[in-house]
Amino acid sequence: MVTSDPLVLTNVVTSTAIVLRLMMFRKPGGRHNWWASWLAYLIILAYASVPFRFMFDFYFHVHWATVLMNLIICAAVFAARGNVARIFHALRPE
Repeated sequence: MVTSDPLVLTNVVTSTAIVLRLMMFRKPGGRHNWWASWLAYLIILAYASVPFRFMFDFYFHVHWATVLMNLIICAAVFAARGNVARIFHALRPE
């Protein structure tokens, strides 16, 4: 494992935080959006690969721009409280 590289560790922790927040999203009384649930599922699959590759020693290096983008996405996910529909609603032009 690459435990001495702070960029790798930051990316693993950020990806894990994104995955856990999206997995724990619950909106009681809310309407089901099938596209948002599928999008959240695909995002979870994509980001969950990072900690799994780290655990099985297949994650060697990461670029600082990737870490920065993942931190921004993590902040957006936590600001929206895990609601993928709210994140993409903000990106839609009016």
